[in-house]
Amino acid sequence: MKLTLKTTVAAIFCVLPWMGGCQNATTNETPAGKTEETIAELSETSSNQTEETIAEVIETYAQIVYLSYADSLRKARAMSTAIETFVENPTEENLKVARQSWIDARLPYLQTEVFRFYGGPIDDENGPEGLLNAWPMDEAYVDYVKDDPDAGIINDPERYPEINTENLTKWNESEGEENVSTGYHAIEFLLWGQDLRADGPGNRPHTDYSSEPNAERRKKFLLAATGLLLEKLEGLVAEWKPDKDNYRRAFMEAKPLESMEKILAGMTLLSGFELAGERLLVAYESQAQEDEHSCFSDTTHNDCIYDLIGIQNVWQGRYEKVDGAVFTGLGLRAAASSKAPEKTAAIDALLARSMKQAKAIPVPFDQAILGDNESKSRKEIMALVENLEDISENLAAIGFAFGFKVPTEVDE
Repeated sequence: MKLTLKTTVAAIFCVLPWMGGCQNATTNETPAGKTEETIAELSETSSNQTEETIAEVIETYAQIVYLSYADSLRKARAMSTAIETFVENPTEENLKVARQSWIDARLPYLQTEVFRFYGGPIDDENGPEGLLNAWPMDEAYVDYVKDDPDAGIINDPERYPEINTENLTKWNESEGEENVSTGYHAIEFLLWGQDLRADGPGNRPHTDYSSEPNAERRKKFLLAATGLLLEKLEGLVAEWKPDKDNYRRAFMEAKPLESMEKILAGMTLLSGFELAGERLLVAYESQAQEDEHSCFSDTTHNDCIYDLIGIQNVWQGRYEKVDGAVFTGLGLRAAASSKAPEKTAAIDALLARSMKQAKAIPVPFDQAILGDNESKSRKEIMALVENLEDISENLAAIGFAFGFKVPTEVDE
């Protein structure tokens, strides 16, 4: 979803150790046993240690961003290969493999959503987020739907004569926010079709790519959407690659607290605004499948779990690559623990609880949101929403402890 973030930063210098703090602000007394010189030395040492910790947190974060996008690209390339195989030979088995490759490709990308919401390469004014992950999607904008076999770009060669990456980009959201023609969810719809079943995902027949009307245009659309996805992921990897003149270098060379504010903004807004609000609460209240994030494949449970893993990665300074190798460094927790120990402990507990709750939501999600508010599944979803909002508020409090205001909502 394309969002515009307007952030107001308020500097609260009294909580910054390198600004001298607010200790003894109304008195000239020196604590017993301490000379003014000793206090100055201790203050300087504390300041240096804090700055060094924050610098390491920022370095760890930048590397996790790079590894996460690199893994997303790697799995998207594997998906592209599977889709090319399916398009060349559209059998039921090849469609099954292509679908699984899409699911696999989503897992690392979902962990990158914590890098949004602060005007970085993914969602600055030219960022590709809307081309990668826009939703909800009006599937009738792309292809046929129940009761309208002639719907969509694919079935309208007069209005949309040439299907390629350039035109898909131009058509994406051109007639409204839900007119999505690119990204993971457009590919998802082209692989699964509408989800018209209560007990499973969509069941698009493989013959849509062989014997059905406009099969060749459908092939072109699927290949173009996949190619565009790869192109945009390649751009993100390049912006975070180490030792290059790119966004990562600017992020690393900026004032430490400015970069730290961005880190916290991404975590806070993903947790409370996007995941708790847009992804869960909207669907909970409407009980509508159309408000489910990954509705065609019935994999919305993965969206919840792996978005949370992304937040944990940044918090803990740990990332497990798709090949099983583990990168570790100093996470945001290391900086937060000395400034706001109670909030740090609260976030530890809330993250663990939220992960347990996310994994407990019954699959498929579009059935879990049905019923009255006393149903077990709806209670579990609401409990998760509340915990995610608490995580957001506690993260914002940590930002306050470091002297800046982190937004908990997005101005659309």
